[in-house]
Amino acid sequence: MSLNQRSDIHSAMTSKNQETFDRALQRIPWATQTNAKRHDADGVTRRPPFIERAKGCRMWDLDDKEYIDFRAALGPITLGYQHPEVDEAVRKQMERGTLFSMSSPLEYEAAESLLNTLGWADKIRFMKTGADVNACCLRLARSFTGRDHLLTSGYHGYQDWFTLGWANPGIPESLNQYVHSIDYADFEAIERVFDENGHELAAVVVVPVEWWREPSKEYLQVLRQKCDEYGSLLIFDEVLTGFRLANGGAQEFFEVTPDLAGYAKGIANGYPLSAFAGKAEFMDTLDRTTITTTYAGETLSLAAAIKVMEILNREPVIEHIFDMGNRLRIGFDSIFKEAGFPAETVGLAPAITIRFEDEIDLHSPLRARLFDHLYDRGIFANKEWLISYAHQPSDIDETLEKMRESVKRTL
Repeated sequence: MSLNQRSDIHSAMTSKNQETFDRALQRIPWATQTNAKRHDADGVTRRPPFIERAKGCRMWDLDDKEYIDFRAALGPITLGYQHPEVDEAVRKQMERGTLFSMSSPLEYEAAESLLNTLGWADKIRFMKTGADVNACCLRLARSFTGRDHLLTSGYHGYQDWFTLGWANPGIPESLNQYVHSIDYADFEAIERVFDENGHELAAVVVVPVEWWREPSKEYLQVLRQKCDEYGSLLIFDEVLTGFRLANGGAQEFFEVTPDLAGYAKGIANGYPLSAFAGKAEFMDTLDRTTITTTYAGETLSLAAAIKVMEILNREPVIEHIFDMGNRLRIGFDSIFKEAGFPAETVGLAPAITIRFEDEIDLHSPLRARLFDHLYDRGIFANKEWLISYAHQPSDIDETLEKMRESVKRTL
């Protein structure tokens, strides 16, 4: 970050935020643990760098300013912050213990609960992050097929195989020969990669949805067909789509079944848990390759996941998320059209995005200005407007009112 950039950011911070930010930056690179939570990430200067507490769909910063949240902690909060049933399940488990010297029966109970909710997979293993499970799926595919190459599309975490296109990543250049990256729904690229490397591809690892684009069922169908033809494994990165598009995730929503899939952000309503799941013949590859980590059996997150699955199967969570997302989309598009504002919504209702006419490579000065006005008005805006079960019609209507005011100020 340049001195000028730091000065601009500081000028937008309150004194309490600035003091905390400066102290954190001295001890923590980026002053945060997560790239997407960096205060200087996208040119939006009015977003507070710290949140002190949250409940439902509301958050409060260090100055006790209240926001309606559409970031959902980058996706894990599907039911709302501090969901009473989930947190009570965690408190009860805390009385029994967090981590043991052997497995907890909760591991089996959580496995049954998730597999029954997903409906397509035979077996499952737990990890802690989305990046973890995507790497696990790739390891299984390579072990099962005896091949080294992969076709990939979308963001799958920070591991070497998925970040070769990043600037100065610290990754051996020799890995480039094994990784073939394509854009979402680029059918010509699919044909080219399979024609040139199909019999060397261990796996195709893709996000089923790029939220800033219209979804393509045909894309997933073509990949399924190609994987079957060449003996490659189809892996869905369902870190963000799992338990958000449908209880069964993208597999249910698009009616295309992968061989393996990674889940994370919809599992435990903010408690740290991820999972990779799939058909038994592929998951049983773990009998000959080792994937292991100490904290995957941590019981508090497993207890949270069991309760989240119970709620998903008992209540119309997905229907509500779609309803609120569509209410937001219709309202945004009406405001933009009425004001002659150069933007429109795209994508699916659980996480609509706004496409700006000045957008280049997903960067938009207009978005930054609009979002600054929204933050000033207590709307925690995000590129993907993530809806939770806690959002109610009144929250959406208040957001639309603030959007109307912000659009006028931005023009």
